[in-house]
Amino acid sequence: MKTENKTPYQGNRRTCGYFQCKKCNKHWFSANTWANCSQKCKSCNSDVYPYKQVRHQKSDEPPKEIRPHPQEMCQKCRQLGYFCGSRFNSYGK
Repeated sequence: MKTENKTPYQGNRRTCGYFQCKKCNKHWFSANTWANCSQKCKSCNSDVYPYKQVRHQKSDEPPKEIRPHPQEMCQKCRQLGYFCGSRFNSYGK
């Protein structure tokens, strides 16, 4: 049975993603997105899929801001039962 492609990226690694809620127009970025997985909009609680996903880029510069990943809003975290960005997950990096 073939899965419907709901995201631009269809690989098995974590990516960065850009979101826009169609119901309330809220925009956000997440460094933890996955193929065919949604995140809930904090404003209206709708499931939103990223409209753009890009590979993580290695950089020599320190991160500008690290915000906690809202695991309760992330479909992948809920499926796994733990933080989807964990280096111990079975999907690799």
